[in-house]
Amino acid sequence: MRKSPGAMVVLLAAFGPFGCARDRAEELVIASGWPASDRAALEAGFQRWLAASPEVARRTPTLLRIRWIILAPGDEPARAARRLAPVDLLLGGPASSYRRLDRDGRLAPVEGEGKPAWRVARQTVIGLAMNPRATRGTARPTPDQGVPAPGRGSSPKSLLFDDPRADPVSLAWAKGRLGAEGWAEGYARLVRGAGHSRRIGRRPGAALAAVERGEAALAPALGPSGADRRAPVFFLTDVQADAPVWVEGVAILRGGRHQQSAQRFLRFLAETGQAKPPPEGPEAPEADDLLADLLGATLVDAQDELWGASEALAASRDPDRAERWMTEPPPWPPASVAKLLNRGDDTGLVETLAAEIAPEADVRAWLLRSWLRPARPIDGAFLVELATANNGRVARAPHVRAWLRAEWTAWARQRYRRVARLTSQG
Repeated sequence: MRKSPGAMVVLLAAFGPFGCARDRAEELVIASGWPASDRAALEAGFQRWLAASPEVARRTPTLLRIRWIILAPGDEPARAARRLAPVDLLLGGPASSYRRLDRDGRLAPVEGEGKPAWRVARQTVIGLAMNPRATRGTARPTPDQGVPAPGRGSSPKSLLFDDPRADPVSLAWAKGRLGAEGWAEGYARLVRGAGHSRRIGRRPGAALAAVERGEAALAPALGPSGADRRAPVFFLTDVQADAPVWVEGVAILRGGRHQQSAQRFLRFLAETGQAKPPPEGPEAPEADDLLADLLGATLVDAQDELWGASEALAASRDPDRAERWMTEPPPWPPASVAKLLNRGDDTGLVETLAAEIAPEADVRAWLLRSWLRPARPIDGAFLVELATANNGRVARAPHVRAWLRAEWTAWARQRYRRVARLTSQG
């Protein structure tokens, strides 16, 4: 049987001049959450690329095999890399995770290049998965259609999304909508959407599963491909220029056992157009974490209270004013701090609170300065400011993050309860 030239190249890479194996097969360990069909296509393309590259094949000391470590949906690469067995390369997952790894010096530089040490593996427009069974009798929705306000024709089977703290796709979708619609309107639409009759999914994929079962009409999702296509669900693609985009990265971890093979795989991706340099922009990965905390606290943790406010608004004859109040984002400084500041003669209590939240002097000083500035609603610009304050030390301080989550949850619950009470009283 005649062997193809490509197969001969791979055999020559694995055997010495006398036809004996020089070494055992070398593994390239890749951690990824991509579907099996995508991984198989990528691995087959890599082997073809090796076979067609005599120069690369001559330098390959052993037969190269890829061992995949499968990441669970929503498993962030930065966290997974700490607990997994030695991994050579990370593939897929949010760009913010790769920015954080790069900033912390945990990525190996791309061969022959400097910073940044990661590449964009793919960009996908986030559309909407739709189940026709849940939308019968209503107009066909479009991806840019907003969630209707409570009391204005909203349906219990409306747009459903998952907890942004657990599902990075839902977080990217929400971030895209906030940027496209403006923070005030975008946040208001998210609040209305969270007022539907179904609980926000705590795990990635819960919203999409509800759509597949016909329990919800719409859910943000990535377009299916290959064996992952879902027959009962239509996928609506948003073709607008400001449509939310899911950006995934690829990078080589420092300390991996097969650095040369990992560099070779990254070179394959680059030469075949499957890895591109990331766009230039401010490096503030903690801004996405803060946004996830904010949305999780005000929409997920306070959803029971939000349901009460939404039901009261739906029964109200004039819900406009109360709804505007309900859909405002939390303020800065937080309500508890503003209450202390308004007392005037108790500034010592403010300093005591800052010392409890932030034991580090520089973090505490930044908090005190920011609290004394004029009050403002939290928006994307403020989250970036908070994420980059003191070179990111403020946002990375665990006590500060825990305090912010508690403050935002308490504020949202109190706000929703008051809306429900005042609306019920007319």
